[in-house]
Amino acid sequence: MDWTLVLVGLALGAVVGWVIARLFTEKVMPPVAPPAPRPQPPVVSDPPELAWIARGNTALGVWLRRSARGNVVGVTDPAVPEAVKNAIAGRLATMAAASVGRTEVERIEEGVIVYIASDDVQLAILLPPKQPFVQAQRDLEGFVGLLRTREMLELASQKPAGSGETVSSVAIRLAMEIEQILDAEVAVAVRRPRGAQVIGASVRADPHLHRVIAVPGSAVDLAVNGEINGMVMAYDPLGVLPPDRRLRERRAFVTPILSRGGQLGAVVVWPPSGLEPTGPARVELEQALRRAGPRFEDAMQRLDLVEQAVRDPLTGLRNRRGMTEAMGAIETERGTLICFDLDRFKSLNDTLGHPAGDAALQTVAGILEELVRDGDTAARVGGEEFAVWLPEATLEEGLAVAERIRFRIETAQWEWQGRHWPMAASFGVASWPETTRHRDNLLAQADAALYKAKEHGRNRVEKAVKA
Repeated sequence: MDWTLVLVGLALGAVVGWVIARLFTEKVMPPVAPPAPRPQPPVVSDPPELAWIARGNTALGVWLRRSARGNVVGVTDPAVPEAVKNAIAGRLATMAAASVGRTEVERIEEGVIVYIASDDVQLAILLPPKQPFVQAQRDLEGFVGLLRTREMLELASQKPAGSGETVSSVAIRLAMEIEQILDAEVAVAVRRPRGAQVIGASVRADPHLHRVIAVPGSAVDLAVNGEINGMVMAYDPLGVLPPDRRLRERRAFVTPILSRGGQLGAVVVWPPSGLEPTGPARVELEQALRRAGPRFEDAMQRLDLVEQAVRDPLTGLRNRRGMTEAMGAIETERGTLICFDLDRFKSLNDTLGHPAGDAALQTVAGILEELVRDGDTAARVGGEEFAVWLPEATLEEGLAVAERIRFRIETAQWEWQGRHWPMAASFGVASWPETTRHRDNLLAQADAALYKAKEHGRNRVEKAVKA
């Protein structure tokens, strides 16, 4: 047998068979085109991390809103309906007017939305249906921390060390220096009108510490007011943790910041070991504190001189001039002004005395400081009259803020020398451009709405009539 002819025949048969099979397959089962890749969200330059988060989570979109700016930026798959985009933007604006530190998950037909609100930042991410959201939530939380770190670094670099520094930049520089020395979380508090207040923190510290006021009698409060002369250990140095909080197990040490005129601040350090520093690390810490003391004193003297003209000495809030400056300082395309005063305040003064009236005004100022966000401005503009300026806020958001303040005042359970006195306030809310075409008209409109609230029974919120 000629094996060469056999092999050639087999080869020809294989080729003919392959051709016939290919023709049959193309006629009976035409080739399936590969699925078109889903369009990737476009890259934006401010900030580019949004695109990274979107791609890393195969998200349909990521949105960012900052309360101080009001606008929403993001990266979005073109397939996301416009109605969904608008609904997400509206929800972010609503969260901006609410309390911070919130995380919400919403399931819609298009997918799963995770919302996060923290300080001045609101974020949302839209994931495909049935996709787990835990990693996306962690990415958003990490992004909030990144923004906070970036803001601290920018603030710390605004002024060179030495003449012209701000109190905040000195505090942040010191916190970051001590973090490098001790490999620890650090917060810095100084004496402010309403008490010992945290004004700077290191990169690793809890961002929610920013602007926290230490509870009277806490280690930080005692250190800032000169009642502690050296380093002390504390489980709750600011006095702000609930009794069952596990963080009470984390020991911190508190050390005062000294200046030529005495003690004016304190540093809180959460070391990994929970122990006081020793040896070279302690020497470096003490040197950093000595260098920072005079700088703090100079910066605070400059701040006090500036604020004397725009601050109300009784409440620590801005005065009428300070409110006017704040309303004109920020470039914005919209904003809402809330005006309110305490109902029957003259009766309180006549019955309990003027010291009681002053204490009531300070209580209201404390409520405003707690509820008003960074970027907004609260002021005492008259005897018992207050105002709150909300740049970039809509009329609806302003009404919600006003109602929240009204409720807190009504339920404050305020008393003077053991005598309970019910407090209440009447509110007027005006918004530009929703109720007026000119920002300069907001004060007159809000005042008119306030008096309308008085006429309709007090302890209520009224909105301005559109002019």
